[in-house]
Amino acid sequence: MEQDGGSIPDIWKRELAKAWLEIPKPFRSDRAVHRTLQCHLYGLIRQSGLKTVADYMPPRIADRPIDVIAINEDNEIVYAVCLDTLVTLAAVKSLNSFAAQNKIIFTTHMLEKKVKESTFFLNEEIKHFHLKFIH
Repeated sequence: MEQDGGSIPDIWKRELAKAWLEIPKPFRSDRAVHRTLQCHLYGLIRQSGLKTVADYMPPRIADRPIDVIAINEDNEIVYAVCLDTLVTLAAVKSLNSFAAQNKIIFTTHMLEKKVKESTFFLNEEIKHFHLKFIH
């Protein structure tokens, strides 16, 4: 999971932060930021050579799709990624409902204190990365 420049999630974190910064200020609604980051992450995963699926709805879960999953040649889920403003119970439940080698939540809330407060939903299986945005 290591590459030049850090782990794959660290690389994605940097690239997603750049993509967020490139969104012109008048277009930065929560939904637009979410979808832009989802599309950008989809492209990053495709470039890595993994099969990619957006909005994967895990079995027995009706609340929250996984924003992007990456699948290897054996159809095993290598990465399952959710994008949210805060760590939500719905995202954690969705990620915990199936097997994946790496489960990740990227958060985008402006207040780091709120993000830290929301991390109590996390467990050891799910890695969390907060995207810091500089205006």
